[in-house]
Amino acid sequence: MATEAPLNIIAVVKLAMSLRDPPCMAQIEGPPLLGSFNKVVIVKFDDDLKWAFRTPRPDGAGKGLPAVLLCELMRSEVATLDYLARYSSIPVPRVIHHSCTDVNSIGVPYILMTVAPGVPFAEHLSRVRLVGGQNPSDAAARILRQLGKISFDLSNLRFDKIGSLWKKDDSFGVGEIRAPAFVTQDRYALSMETQRGPFSTEQDYYKALMDALFGHVQDLYMSNHFFRGPAPDPADYPDADNYDLVLDRWNDFMAVGDKIDSSENRIQYHTAGKIIQDIIPQFSVPEDDSGFPLGHAKLSSKNVFVDINGNITCIVNWQYSSTMPLGQLLMTPALTNHRCQPSITDHTAFRDGFDAAAKDTVIRPPVSWLLTEVLWQYMRWVSLDSYNDFGLFEALLKWHPEFAGRDPLRLIDELRGRADIVEARERLKEWERGLIEMLRDENAYFDAFRYGAKIRRIAKILTERFVSRPQVLGREFWMASLSEDFGNANGPRN
Repeated sequence: MATEAPLNIIAVVKLAMSLRDPPCMAQIEGPPLLGSFNKVVIVKFDDDLKWAFRTPRPDGAGKGLPAVLLCELMRSEVATLDYLARYSSIPVPRVIHHSCTDVNSIGVPYILMTVAPGVPFAEHLSRVRLVGGQNPSDAAARILRQLGKISFDLSNLRFDKIGSLWKKDDSFGVGEIRAPAFVTQDRYALSMETQRGPFSTEQDYYKALMDALFGHVQDLYMSNHFFRGPAPDPADYPDADNYDLVLDRWNDFMAVGDKIDSSENRIQYHTAGKIIQDIIPQFSVPEDDSGFPLGHAKLSSKNVFVDINGNITCIVNWQYSSTMPLGQLLMTPALTNHRCQPSITDHTAFRDGFDAAAKDTVIRPPVSWLLTEVLWQYMRWVSLDSYNDFGLFEALLKWHPEFAGRDPLRLIDELRGRADIVEARERLKEWERGLIEMLRDENAYFDAFRYGAKIRRIAKILTERFVSRPQVLGREFWMASLSEDFGNANGPRN
């Protein structure tokens, strides 16, 4: 396995010192900081000024992204940070220097920027829990009120299209969108039938998001997404031990019969997507000339920095940012877990912050808070960014003009004979693997365990129960399986 080339620290320090006026000596402070996407090293000058040198991690969340796309993401982020610094008071890092390619003295693409003061809110929240004296929920509400105010500020930064920012000379514009739903999980490789904008209307944008889902279902691996048996969510289980046991059992279950990448699983996602596509017209507010605001792709607890009192000092990681419909901008951030829908308390704090900042301002176009909750579900659905895709489908189905109130599984089954679904099923059969190949992988999975035969027997029993009737497997099914006596199939894994 190839190893990552070490970062040329000497070249980083030389670059930083060359950009100081008057000159000042510098050195690297501490070990590299590793995020999911980037590596960061801190350059500290002798006068105590600090800059952050950030470069994409070859082994991080951007692993496999083409160099051209990484360059475009970085170029768009620099444009976004420059725009925010120029036209808003939103606290963001200031770009000192950047190179979108590896053709430079350091040999990697990078952004050299000011250091975000404070600590990530995730770290602040951990301290609150450890030290006490403040309710963690109150700390989160304080941040969400501030993010509501910042979202109002962002709502005033409007563009005529939906897409990612670019900068040429001293002017800004909107180009193809580089948001996660169009890029991550290998979606960058989808054919150009999946439109990437820029989009002139909300309708075009929401439809393109659904097209990206259809492209994913047809051409990409489904990872851990099984429509009728969502991956276990830690929040659903009483403790870490139970969750770990259930996760093992879920993985065993999935190893039997190639369930996840089967055409049957894919056609269920495709059919559900076709149903949800019908409600897109209800998302769009009346069109006007007010434009589309700029927004952050994921306001998480790791991307929001705060001071010791819990006041926001900086918002970082704008690489997937774009302009977007106002309703999307006003979705309450899921601070601590972006896959879990915000609570009523979270919604209230965020909306109070926005309303307090807006005061008597007339917001155009008018957007209901209820719509923002539906959009939260829709964005997670089309992005396959959820622990429970079926749950999102079930929630969105309530908004369907014809099928609201119907049983989701029965509805999908009834649509099996529709011409477009039959055609899609035939296309998706290309993913079907031969029996010999499936058994080879199944054997390899279970042979890795000392008691693989017993584990396999339980997985097959659970599979037989699953196919015996239409159902969606969840907490009740998995917890019951832990307490069940499977005879001599019970026992340790290794």
